[in-house]
Amino acid sequence: MNKMTVFFVVRVFFGIIEKIREKGKRLLAIWEEFKFKIQGAYDRFLSAFDADPKKYFRRVFFFLFLSGILAAAMFFLPEKIKEEQVESLVYSTITSDRLRPFDYSKADQTITESKAISVMFSVPKGETYQEVLSIFDDPKKMSELNRPIYYYPIVSDVSRLEKKYQIAKDQVTFVFFDKGKEANRIVAGKGTVKNLSDELIPELNRLPLANIKKLESELSGETASSLPQNTETESANNNQP
Repeated sequence: MNKMTVFFVVRVFFGIIEKIREKGKRLLAIWEEFKFKIQGAYDRFLSAFDADPKKYFRRVFFFLFLSGILAAAMFFLPEKIKEEQVESLVYSTITSDRLRPFDYSKADQTITESKAISVMFSVPKGETYQEVLSIFDDPKKMSELNRPIYYYPIVSDVSRLEKKYQIAKDQVTFVFFDKGKEANRIVAGKGTVKNLSDELIPELNRLPLANIKKLESELSGETASSLPQNTETESANNNQP
Protein backbone atom coordinates (compact mmCIF):
# COMPACT_ATOMS: atom_id res chain seq x y z
CA MET A 1 0.00 0.00 0.00
CA ASN A 2 1.61 3.31 -1.11
CA LYS A 3 1.56 6.61 0.74
CA MET A 4 -1.21 8.11 -1.45
CA THR A 5 -3.54 5.22 -0.62
CA VAL A 6 -2.82 5.48 3.11
CA PHE A 7 -3.38 9.23 2.99
CA PHE A 8 -6.73 8.76 1.19
CA VAL A 9 -7.96 6.13 3.68
CA VAL A 10 -7.00 8.28 6.68
CA ARG A 11 -8.73 11.30 5.15
CA VAL A 12 -11.95 9.36 4.55
CA PHE A 13 -11.85 7.98 8.09
CA PHE A 14 -11.49 11.39 9.70
CA GLY A 15 -14.19 12.76 7.38
CA ILE A 16 -16.61 10.13 8.65
CA ILE A 17 -15.67 10.89 12.25
CA GLU A 18 -16.32 14.60 11.65
CA LYS A 19 -19.74 13.94 10.14
CA ILE A 20 -20.71 11.75 13.09
CA ARG A 21 -19.62 14.47 15.49
CA GLU A 22 -21.63 17.11 13.60
CA LYS A 23 -24.73 14.92 13.69
CA GLY A 24 -24.18 14.31 17.39
CA LYS A 25 -24.06 18.06 17.99
CA ARG A 26 -27.34 18.57 16.09
CA LEU A 27 -29.05 15.75 18.01
CA LEU A 28 -27.80 17.17 21.29
CA ALA A 29 -29.11 20.62 20.33
CA ILE A 30 -32.52 19.13 19.43
CA TRP A 31 -32.61 17.24 22.73
CA GLU A 32 -31.74 20.37 24.72
CA GLU A 33 -34.46 22.33 22.93
CA PHE A 34 -37.01 19.56 23.55
CA LYS A 35 -36.01 19.32 27.22
CA PHE A 36 -36.33 23.10 27.55
CA LYS A 37 -39.86 23.02 26.10
CA ILE A 38 -40.92 20.16 28.37
CA GLN A 39 -39.52 21.92 31.41
CA GLY A 40 -41.32 25.13 30.42
CA ALA A 41 -44.61 23.32 29.92
CA TYR A 42 -44.22 21.57 33.28
CA ASP A 43 -43.47 24.87 35.04
CA ARG A 44 -46.51 26.52 33.42
CA PHE A 45 -48.68 23.58 34.47
CA LEU A 46 -47.53 23.83 38.09
CA SER A 47 -48.22 27.55 38.13
CA ALA A 48 -51.68 27.11 36.64
CA PHE A 49 -52.44 24.17 38.95
CA ASP A 50 -51.45 26.20 42.02
CA ALA A 51 -53.74 29.01 40.83
CA ASP A 52 -56.82 26.81 40.27
CA PRO A 53 -56.38 23.15 41.31
CA LYS A 54 -60.13 22.36 41.13
CA LYS A 55 -60.17 23.00 37.39
CA TYR A 56 -57.51 20.37 36.81
CA PHE A 57 -59.20 17.85 39.07
CA ARG A 58 -62.38 18.36 37.02
CA ARG A 59 -60.42 17.77 33.83
CA VAL A 60 -58.85 14.59 35.21
CA PHE A 61 -62.26 13.31 36.34
CA PHE A 62 -63.77 14.08 32.92
CA PHE A 63 -60.87 12.32 31.17
CA LEU A 64 -61.27 9.21 33.33
CA PHE A 65 -65.05 9.25 32.86
CA LEU A 66 -64.69 9.52 29.10
CA SER A 67 -62.09 6.74 29.07
CA GLY A 68 -64.48 4.50 31.03
CA ILE A 69 -67.29 5.13 28.56
CA LEU A 70 -65.02 4.34 25.60
CA ALA A 71 -63.76 1.16 27.25
CA ALA A 72 -67.33 0.01 27.97
CA ALA A 73 -68.38 0.79 24.40
CA MET A 74 -65.47 -1.23 23.01
CA PHE A 75 -66.55 -4.18 25.20
CA PHE A 76 -70.33 -4.12 24.70
CA LEU A 77 -70.80 -2.76 21.17
CA PRO A 78 -69.34 -5.78 19.31
CA GLU A 79 -71.70 -8.11 21.21
CA LYS A 80 -74.66 -5.84 20.47
CA ILE A 81 -73.74 -5.63 16.79
CA LYS A 82 -73.37 -9.42 16.63
CA GLU A 83 -76.77 -9.87 18.28
CA GLU A 84 -78.43 -7.46 15.82
CA GLN A 85 -76.85 -9.29 12.88
CA VAL A 86 -78.12 -12.67 14.11
CA GLU A 87 -81.58 -11.19 14.64
CA SER A 88 -81.79 -9.60 11.19
CA LEU A 89 -80.00 -12.24 9.10
CA VAL A 90 -80.92 -15.49 10.84
CA TYR A 91 -83.89 -15.27 13.20
CA SER A 92 -85.91 -13.10 10.81
CA THR A 93 -85.95 -15.97 8.29
CA ILE A 94 -87.54 -18.43 10.76
CA THR A 95 -91.33 -18.47 10.63
CA SER A 96 -92.18 -21.50 12.78
CA ASP A 97 -93.35 -20.76 16.32
CA ARG A 98 -91.88 -24.10 17.42
CA LEU A 99 -88.34 -23.10 16.45
CA ARG A 100 -87.62 -20.15 18.69
CA PRO A 101 -84.80 -17.60 18.88
CA PHE A 102 -82.35 -17.10 21.70
CA ASP A 103 -81.22 -13.82 23.19
CA TYR A 104 -77.94 -14.56 21.41
CA SER A 105 -75.62 -12.79 23.86
CA LYS A 106 -77.15 -14.76 26.77
CA ALA A 107 -77.63 -18.13 25.07
CA ASP A 108 -75.01 -20.00 27.12
CA GLN A 109 -76.36 -18.50 30.34
CA THR A 110 -79.91 -19.48 29.41
CA ILE A 111 -78.90 -23.08 28.72
CA THR A 112 -77.10 -23.26 32.08
CA GLU A 113 -79.91 -21.69 34.11
CA SER A 114 -82.94 -23.38 32.47
CA LYS A 115 -84.46 -26.34 34.26
CA ALA A 116 -84.96 -28.04 30.90
CA ILE A 117 -84.44 -26.88 27.34
CA SER A 118 -84.07 -28.42 23.88
CA VAL A 119 -81.60 -26.62 21.61
CA MET A 120 -80.77 -26.91 17.92
CA PHE A 121 -77.16 -26.09 16.99
CA SER A 122 -76.34 -25.40 13.36
CA VAL A 123 -74.80 -22.96 10.94
CA PRO A 124 -77.67 -21.11 9.24
CA LYS A 125 -77.07 -22.68 5.83
CA GLY A 126 -76.63 -26.01 4.12
CA GLU A 127 -78.84 -28.75 2.73
CA THR A 128 -79.61 -30.43 6.06
CA TYR A 129 -80.39 -27.08 7.70
CA GLN A 130 -82.83 -26.16 4.93
CA GLU A 131 -84.49 -29.59 5.15
CA VAL A 132 -84.93 -29.17 8.91
CA LEU A 133 -86.44 -25.71 8.41
CA SER A 134 -88.91 -27.12 5.90
CA ILE A 135 -90.03 -29.63 8.52
CA PHE A 136 -90.53 -26.85 11.09
CA ASP A 137 -92.54 -24.93 8.49
CA ASP A 138 -94.94 -27.86 8.08
CA PRO A 139 -98.01 -27.20 10.30
CA LYS A 140 -99.00 -30.88 10.37
CA LYS A 141 -95.59 -32.00 11.61
CA MET A 142 -95.45 -29.16 14.13
CA SER A 143 -98.78 -30.28 15.58
CA GLU A 144 -97.05 -33.57 16.40
CA LEU A 145 -94.03 -31.95 18.10
CA ASN A 146 -94.40 -31.97 21.88
CA ARG A 147 -91.95 -29.18 22.73
CA PRO A 148 -90.48 -25.89 21.50
CA ILE A 149 -86.93 -26.04 20.16
CA TYR A 150 -84.56 -23.13 20.67
CA TYR A 151 -82.15 -22.34 17.86
CA TYR A 152 -78.52 -21.52 18.64
CA PRO A 153 -76.98 -20.47 15.29
CA ILE A 154 -73.26 -21.14 14.93
CA VAL A 155 -72.08 -17.86 13.43
CA SER A 156 -69.16 -16.86 15.67
CA ASP A 157 -66.87 -18.39 18.30
CA VAL A 158 -67.17 -21.59 16.28
CA SER A 159 -64.26 -23.42 17.91
CA ARG A 160 -65.47 -22.50 21.40
CA LEU A 161 -69.01 -23.73 20.71
CA GLU A 162 -67.79 -26.97 19.10
CA LYS A 163 -65.62 -27.69 22.11
CA LYS A 164 -68.13 -26.58 24.77
CA TYR A 165 -71.10 -28.52 23.39
CA GLN A 166 -69.23 -31.28 21.51
CA ILE A 167 -70.89 -30.41 18.21
CA ALA A 168 -69.75 -30.01 14.60
CA LYS A 169 -70.55 -26.87 12.65
CA ASP A 170 -71.41 -28.84 9.49
CA GLN A 171 -74.11 -30.84 11.31
CA VAL A 172 -77.56 -30.01 12.68
CA THR A 173 -77.52 -31.19 16.28
CA PHE A 174 -80.42 -31.22 18.75
CA VAL A 175 -79.39 -31.38 22.41
CA PHE A 176 -81.69 -31.72 25.42
CA PHE A 177 -80.32 -30.07 28.55
CA ASP A 178 -81.56 -30.94 32.02
CA LYS A 179 -80.52 -28.30 34.58
CA GLY A 180 -77.73 -27.13 32.28
CA LYS A 181 -76.31 -30.61 31.64
CA GLU A 182 -76.74 -32.62 28.46
CA ALA A 183 -79.22 -35.45 28.86
CA ASN A 184 -79.54 -36.59 25.25
CA ARG A 185 -78.82 -35.54 21.69
CA ILE A 186 -79.88 -36.17 18.10
CA VAL A 187 -77.78 -35.45 15.02
CA ALA A 188 -79.95 -34.83 11.97
CA GLY A 189 -78.92 -36.88 8.94
CA LYS A 190 -76.60 -39.02 11.09
CA GLY A 191 -76.95 -42.21 13.09
CA THR A 192 -80.55 -43.35 13.45
CA VAL A 193 -82.09 -40.12 12.08
CA LYS A 194 -81.35 -40.31 8.37
CA ASN A 195 -84.83 -39.89 6.93
CA LEU A 196 -85.55 -36.47 8.43
CA SER A 197 -89.04 -36.06 7.00
CA ASP A 198 -90.33 -39.22 8.67
CA GLU A 199 -88.03 -39.70 11.66
CA LEU A 200 -87.01 -36.28 13.04
CA ILE A 201 -90.23 -35.38 14.91
CA PRO A 202 -90.66 -38.84 16.52
CA GLU A 203 -87.03 -38.75 17.63
CA LEU A 204 -87.41 -35.26 19.10
CA ASN A 205 -90.56 -36.36 20.93
CA ARG A 206 -88.57 -39.19 22.52
CA LEU A 207 -86.30 -36.70 24.27
CA PRO A 208 -87.22 -36.42 27.97
CA LEU A 209 -89.64 -33.71 29.01
CA ALA A 210 -88.41 -33.59 32.62
CA ASN A 211 -92.06 -33.29 33.79
CA ILE A 212 -92.03 -29.49 34.04
CA LYS A 213 -94.55 -26.88 32.96
CA LYS A 214 -94.15 -24.58 30.02
CA LEU A 215 -93.60 -20.89 30.66
CA GLU A 216 -94.45 -18.54 27.81
CA SER A 217 -91.28 -16.93 26.45
CA GLU A 218 -92.95 -13.66 25.53
CA LEU A 219 -94.33 -11.42 28.24
CA SER A 220 -96.45 -8.42 27.40
CA GLY A 221 -94.41 -5.90 25.47
CA GLU A 222 -91.32 -8.12 25.12
CA THR A 223 -89.70 -9.02 21.82
CA ALA A 224 -89.54 -12.48 20.31
CA SER A 225 -86.02 -12.87 21.64
CA SER A 226 -87.17 -13.07 25.28
CA LEU A 227 -86.17 -16.31 26.98
CA PRO A 228 -88.08 -18.40 29.56
CA GLN A 229 -86.48 -20.05 32.54
CA ASN A 230 -88.41 -23.31 31.85
CA THR A 231 -88.71 -24.12 28.19
CA GLU A 232 -90.09 -27.66 27.96
CA THR A 233 -93.81 -28.44 28.08
CA GLU A 234 -95.80 -30.89 30.09
CA SER A 235 -99.02 -30.30 28.20
CA ALA A 236 -97.89 -32.39 25.23
CA ASN A 237 -97.00 -35.53 27.19
CA ASN A 238 -99.78 -37.42 25.46
CA ASN A 239 -97.94 -36.99 22.15
CA GLN A 240 -94.85 -38.68 23.52
CA PRO A 241 -94.51 -42.19 22.08
